[in-house]
Amino acid sequence: MRDFRFGVLLTPAAGRDEWWASCRRAEELGYDVIAVPDHLGVRSPFPAMMSAAAATERVRLTTYVLNTAFWNPVLLARELLTVDVLTEGRVEAGLGTGYVRTEFEKAGLEWGTPGSRVGHLARTATDLRGLLADPRSLGFAEPAKRVPLLIGGNGDRVLRLAAQHADTASFAGAVLAPGSSRGTLQLIDAEAMDERVAFFAEAAGPRAAEVERNILVQTVLVTDDRRAAAQAMRRHLPYLTVDQIMGVPTLLMGTQEEIAETLLARRERFGISYVSVQERDMAAFAPVVGLLAGR
Repeated sequence: MRDFRFGVLLTPAAGRDEWWASCRRAEELGYDVIAVPDHLGVRSPFPAMMSAAAATERVRLTTYVLNTAFWNPVLLARELLTVDVLTEGRVEAGLGTGYVRTEFEKAGLEWGTPGSRVGHLARTATDLRGLLADPRSLGFAEPAKRVPLLIGGNGDRVLRLAAQHADTASFAGAVLAPGSSRGTLQLIDAEAMDERVAFFAEAAGPRAAEVERNILVQTVLVTDDRRAAAQAMRRHLPYLTVDQIMGVPTLLMGTQEEIAETLLARRERFGISYVSVQERDMAAFAPVVGLLAGR
């Protein structure tokens, strides 16, 4: 059983001082990883990672996750290797298909089909793995450690890809809402996650035990009454029952101690040991990080 590690998804602030303050706060609160998004309308991920490294000492830095439609694998490998060298090996790479249609349109990229987007992710991941394994081909010295690769998603093809190539498989815990062009997601319940985890494990075969498992928690709610909180959430999640909401893998509700116990139980059930949270939940979740540090 892997020890827990914890990440926080931070959106780079408008100015350096604000960004540095956020990054330093995450490190002070005990987070292991600072993750930056790759969406149009926010700051570019790689300069943000470099700046975060300058502001911190130990925390690791990752993209969560790159929209591979925006990136050529050779140029992406150059970016990752450069940042990895200049941060002394603190970089990880998270890859995804991209799911916001309006961003594709704004960038002048073909939206295509789910299959074509996954196909591009597969080609990028395969090429990138080879390039990162042979940095001399791009003019870099052999690194002390290989840049770890995370692949995130929910569908069969993406999970098969993670099973084959990823150091970390990130379970999205959500599906794209039908007809959404702005990336609206619907959360899946615990039983659906059981099926996704089992599918991944079968696809990974002997590799399953080697691949770290991650999830991005959408909401952390510290409360003394989990059922009342779940009942209130039904306004936003009408497709789930109260009992289902209480068990949704991407939601955490309860006292800090109850949340810690929930994560221990979910690690046992799903094998998920790498837990990421949203920036808005960074402070509320920090005591849980302390409760589970080293466990």
